Amino acid sequence: MNTEDINLCCGCLSSGRKMIKIVEFWTKQSFLQIINEISVSQAEPPVSLCWECAAQIHRFTKFKLKVKDSYTIFKEYIKKNQKIKLQAKSSLTTHKLHTINITQAEDTEESIFQIIKQEEEYKTPEVPVKEEYDHTFDSEDEKVQKKIKVKRRKRKRKEAEVYKEVDLSREDLEEERRIAMLKEEYVNAMFKCERCIVSFPNAEDLKDHINLKHELNASNLKCSVCECSFASEVSYNYHTNKHRRRYQCAICSDRHTSKRAVMRHYETAHFHGPSIEIDVQNNQQNGVNDEEGSEQNSTKQPLATFACEFCDKSFRWKASLRKHVETHRIETGQKRKPYCEPCRLSFTNTSNLQKHVKTSSKHQIQLKLRKLTESLPEDASTPEKHQQRIEQIKCSVNSAKEKFPCPQCDKKFQWRGNLLRHLNSHVARANGELVCEPCNRTFSSIATYKQHMKISRKHVSENDFKYMCSDCGKRFANKTRLKDHVDWEHLKNYVHTCSVCQKVFKSHTSLYLHKQVVHKKDNAEHLCDHCGKPFPNQAKLRCHMQALHSGSSAYKCGTCGARFSWLSCLSRHCKKLHPNVPPATE
Repeated sequence: MNTEDINLCCGCLSSGRKMIKIVEFWTKQSFLQIINEISVSQAEPPVSLCWECAAQIHRFTKFKLKVKDSYTIFKEYIKKNQKIKLQAKSSLTTHKLHTINITQAEDTEESIFQIIKQEEEYKTPEVPVKEEYDHTFDSEDEKVQKKIKVKRRKRKRKEAEVYKEVDLSREDLEEERRIAMLKEEYVNAMFKCERCIVSFPNAEDLKDHINLKHELNASNLKCSVCECSFASEVSYNYHTNKHRRRYQCAICSDRHTSKRAVMRHYETAHFHGPSIEIDVQNNQQNGVNDEEGSEQNSTKQPLATFACEFCDKSFRWKASLRKHVETHRIETGQKRKPYCEPCRLSFTNTSNLQKHVKTSSKHQIQLKLRKLTESLPEDASTPEKHQQRIEQIKCSVNSAKEKFPCPQCDKKFQWRGNLLRHLNSHVARANGELVCEPCNRTFSSIATYKQHMKISRKHVSENDFKYMCSDCGKRFANKTRLKDHVDWEHLKNYVHTCSVCQKVFKSHTSLYLHKQVVHKKDNAEHLCDHCGKPFPNQAKLRCHMQALHSGSSAYKCGTCGARFSWLSCLSRHCKKLHPNVPPATE
């Protein structure tokens, strides 16, 4: 077959491209040098190459000739051993032009232009252009870029409607710092920097802050407000702008230190979306469509791009990778493990510790209790008054964090997500979805209904439980029950103790029910419609209604057939009359 009839590149085997014949001598020699390294019997020069391979060969030939010339000069320089200034050859080409001298004379503009000689036209070599290049990908990228620009413009327009930037004066800044020093979080803090008005969870973090912010670059730039020192002017200007610049809400004029903070304030305080009932009904009607849409969206989501260099895990976001790498640094001892000294708790990373300090009610209660014990001596009040003050502190902290009230009942929640779950439970209970027909029970929330379906022996057998005791072989539905079993049965470690009567219990649930029934009788809010007797919770009221007012004895002895209204009466009956028979009820 004649090679001239084949429209195929010998360098990359591509077809349909613009082909260029190899005519120039050095280019042909370079290509022969490449293909002669292949063990073939006969090597004939190719008829033509595509434009891309021809450009590569041309660059390679040019570089080879340049190296030959440079190496020849270098050998002569070494051989003569003379101090000669060698100048590197530039890859740019130079062309000589005519110099023009214009004398100041009384000539017209036409005579001046007649003196000027025209430059010789330099004909640039023709560069082959890739004609078959497809622009479809560029067009798609342009569409994506346009969409991003439109989203950015919309976001900027929305931000302009939500807030405006304000520069504080010196008096406003001093007043803001004075108010910050009077806040309870700062007043009750154990470790705090008075110059920056910042609190810390432990002494080591405070020591590191003082060393890095106030002592490390003390001789360089220093902030006139908080006395923080900086090594560069860029970081100093950024810090001073944080002191001076505020973002003011367009509706209530509240000022915040960052754009994210003012946007979060606007969404939680002023933005009112559609009601949750409509959303829940739409989700019920379009459940199948939502599942299909979620599957489609899951396929469109980009793959994880940030890989950990210490393990095989990869993450979608860089912030997630940074938190994960911090755990490796803590494990290897490169960084101190984050911990909260007032609560005596340690955390896997710094973000969890910061979240604990900002949102945990237990942390605020511990700080207030510490402040209370420091201000009052032990003999100043009786234990009853001290316990009453502790309860008041707990109530004040918990009530202060409840920002989202339920529109259908009197409950309040700290987080918007908890409120949405609570409203979903309202809708599910109204639709009759929280009823267990085999057990004849109705539940108040979706979480308790799901927990009942996973734990109840009527729905799940013991062999299906995941957690097994290594000592006795019993299985449990969750880790909490397994731990309570080991502490109570094997270790005799009684963790759950009533703070009022010092009675011990096996689980936290039993302790909670004990406090509700025994120690909170005065706060009983559930009244019986028949006799008016108060009960502390709905479960006790339901047992009372079934035992006294339903006319049926719900508990029957499996040995003798006796019936009882209360489970405790049946247990007492079995212990007295059938002590050697295992209890069996119907």
